[in-house]
Amino acid sequence: MRGASATDIVYYCKHCKSFLGTIDSTKTSAESLGFSVLTSEELADIMEFDAVYQTTYVKTICEYCETALRQHPELLLTPTPLQ
Repeated sequence: MRGASATDIVYYCKHCKSFLGTIDSTKTSAESLGFSVLTSEELADIMEFDAVYQTTYVKTICEYCETALRQHPELLLTPTPLQ
């Protein structure tokens, strides 16, 4: 997950690791993205900051994985449901 510019917020799927998009953090705020309503524990669970690249990585879920997990919720019982 390298190669983002120094001010990027990079979104990727927490299950299949697919790249979902990038936002230039200089053109938006944490509040406008909804991060300000999350607790510190929730933020720690979904965000990772790479100090070397000055990039924030946000774990989310892609449409494919969301559909697969909705159709087969038992996949959530495995350590790596979708790779």
